[in-house]
Amino acid sequence: LLVSESERLSRLIERLLDWGRMEAGRKIYELRAERVGDIIDDVVRAYAPRRGLAGSELDLQIELPENLPDVVVDRHAMVDALVNLVGNAHKYGGTLAVVRVCGVVTPKGEVGIAVTDNGIGIPRPEHRRIFEKFYRIDDRLSRTKEGSGLGLAIVKHVVRAHNGRVTVDSAPGQ
Repeated sequence: LLVSESERLSRLIERLLDWGRMEAGRKIYELRAERVGDIIDDVVRAYAPRRGLAGSELDLQIELPENLPDVVVDRHAMVDALVNLVGNAHKYGGTLAVVRVCGVVTPKGEVGIAVTDNGIGIPRPEHRRIFEKFYRIDDRLSRTKEGSGLGLAIVKHVVRAHNGRVTVDSAPGQ
C-alpha cells in the first residue's frame, strides 16, 4: 500500500510540474518522425502497471491499419497524452471496461487516433469543459473515481502543441 501510494503521489507531482511547464510556455517538445504502432506499443507498456488500479477489469483492443504514415511528434508527450486517454476510458468504462485504440487516416491525409470506451457517456454541455484544468463532471461516478483533473487538460495542450485537435463524440449512454 505504501509503495502504490508513493507512486501515485510521484505521478501527481510530475503531472503538476509538467502542467506548470506547459502553461508557462517552457515545455520543449522534441519532434521527430515516429511510427504510430511504436507509440501505441509504448502506451500499452506504460499503462500495464495501472491496469488493476481503475477498479475494473480492462479489455484493451488495438486496431491500427498497416498503412498508417509516420507522424512527427514528441514521442514521450504523445504517449503521456494517450495514456491519459486510455486511463480515463478505463476509469469511466463499464465493470469490464472495453477500451479501443484505433488509428485512421483522414481524407485530408492526417493521422488520427481514437480512444473509445463502453462507459456511460458524457452529456454534450460537458464536452468543452472536460478539457479545462481541474474540471471534473459533477456526478456520483466522478466523485468516487480518483484523479487530479489535469489529464484531459494535458491531452488538449499536447495535441494542440502538435498542431492537432482533440474532439469528443459522446452522449449519455454512448
